[in-house]
Amino acid sequence: MSGWMYLLYVVVFILLVVLVPPLIKRYYYQRLMQDLEAHNFTLFTRHLDSFLAKVTFSAFERESMRLSMYEMRNEMKKADEQVQFMENMRLNKKQKAQLGERGFYVYLESGKIKKARHMMEMVEQYGSEIQAKNLQIQYSILLKKESKYIKELQERHARLKDAKGEIPANVQNQAGTFEYLIGLQYSYLKDKDNTRKWLEPALEHLKNTPYEGEIVELLKA
Repeated sequence: MSGWMYLLYVVVFILLVVLVPPLIKRYYYQRLMQDLEAHNFTLFTRHLDSFLAKVTFSAFERESMRLSMYEMRNEMKKADEQVQFMENMRLNKKQKAQLGERGFYVYLESGKIKKARHMMEMVEQYGSEIQAKNLQIQYSILLKKESKYIKELQERHARLKDAKGEIPANVQNQAGTFEYLIGLQYSYLKDKDNTRKWLEPALEHLKNTPYEGEIVELLKA
């Protein structure tokens, strides 16, 4: 075999090893997401449990997608069981932090304070400081109904404003989340003026989101 033919075979082999797996993974991931978006859960499960999925995705990635299906179907009991199943898998630190964050939101949705705290502690142990801080704030406000993060969130909100003192379009959703959390804390303090002051812009910035209905009800109170 000539030298250039050998080199060609080596190059082709490298391309197959390096480029093809990511392409297959991207294609199959898109296929799975299309199944979810179409609410074709039977086909999604079939694809997820296929041989191709098992050789393309890690066990953690596959079970994370299965958790997404349970959340989309609002099957919170199965989502709870799935989080517990995943916690017993062999996970690295990054995966434990990711699971802690996902699990936190599962238990936040179902109002399970102790389990949410456990997930938050996983993130505190294995995740970044900012990941943990964000969960601590939500745990305090949404589950324990405390009002100790008003000033901190007001400062974060102020940093989102541009030179004109306005909220840019690309951060309006984030600003609305801060406004909602600030307004909610004022509602715990029975401070109606400040509750309305923060919830009214939150309603505008979080229109057509899951928060909208709750904000409307708070403003009626």
